[in-house]
Amino acid sequence: MRNATRSARARLAQAPIGAGQSGLSLIELMLSLALGAFLVLAVVTVFLANKDAARRENSLARLQESGRFALDRMRADIHRAQYLGCNTGQVFLIDMIDGPNAAGFTPALNGLRGYEREGNGAWRAAPPVTGLPPAVRRAQDARGGGGARHGSDVLSVRLAKRLNADDPGGPLTAAVLPSSTSVSINDNPDCAIERDSRVVLTGCRLTAHLFRVSNAPTCSARRRSNPATLEFAAPANAVNRIDTPYDTSAELLLFEEAVWFVRDTGRDRQGQDVWALFRLVNEGRPQEMIEGVEHMQIKFGQRVRASDSIRYVDPSDAELNSLDNYEGAISVRIALLVQSFERVRNGDDERTYVLIDEPVPGPGGAVSADSQGALHASGPVQRGVFSTTVTLRNAPVF
Repeated sequence: MRNATRSARARLAQAPIGAGQSGLSLIELMLSLALGAFLVLAVVTVFLANKDAARRENSLARLQESGRFALDRMRADIHRAQYLGCNTGQVFLIDMIDGPNAAGFTPALNGLRGYEREGNGAWRAAPPVTGLPPAVRRAQDARGGGGARHGSDVLSVRLAKRLNADDPGGPLTAAVLPSSTSVSINDNPDCAIERDSRVVLTGCRLTAHLFRVSNAPTCSARRRSNPATLEFAAPANAVNRIDTPYDTSAELLLFEEAVWFVRDTGRDRQGQDVWALFRLVNEGRPQEMIEGVEHMQIKFGQRVRASDSIRYVDPSDAELNSLDNYEGAISVRIALLVQSFERVRNGDDERTYVLIDEPVPGPGGAVSADSQGALHASGPVQRGVFSTTVTLRNAPVF
């Protein structure tokens, strides 16, 4: 028995180490490593692709948000265009600021006007009045970005908003006679009327008067009511006598001329010049509304009286600018070229975008002879065209 045990132990001691065990050969190990590397590469590739797709989607989402916001903000102004209180739609506006023999005088509000600027900075055609309106000139010469962008359109919206809307008796404390040199009101809500404010006085008749306040009305935010006297003396006004009487039921409106245009902000993002949509009101400073807007094109829907149809034409259209045809505009089309700033493209964007019917190529693109000469800035970024048609709610009735 002892001999048998010794023999078994001897056999175990002589057995090679690892006998009865199995392992990977070199070829199998190399194949395993290669397969693992392939799987890791596939996972990394999918991750990077998803990351790029997410960046493009986020960039596109911001692009669409910018386009929608810009159009919505412009639409709000256009819906208010030509509002003149109880006289809306049928009014003969007497512009006391510029005078009846000066460029600003008009038989109507001129609530909506467009201007086309060539690529060289010249205006495509004579505006509907002699020279450019003051607010448009300020947009043209706005400092800090070179003014309204060459090759892009400019939109002027004239509107008014009611004051003392909650006063059923009207804002005037005394009748206004043809010899009057001021208007007395029972309140200046929120101290909205200041020196140089432009105000419309209308009595729900055929006429309304637009004048600039030449004095500084006293007003305090602490008081519930702020009676004030509004003077319209020279030189703030070319005409300083109201030639139509108004009783105390007349309406008083705060007048605004809002000019929309595209301008260089002077900033740089990701190597791209930052253009933006600006809004300038009266004598104020241009206010940046939304960045990334490179170009704007507009067309007006004009009612053709002979056929009772509608045609869409450029702001410089000769027929649109003759007689009172501009007052027959009942809608406006707006197209904006909007860019993102994330570098999500594999190469520079050299596509030609069409805004309504105006081609906007990249820097190396061909510019047709009849276009305005607009170019976009290229770069590895996304762009999109956003457009809308807005119907005028306060179109004049003649």
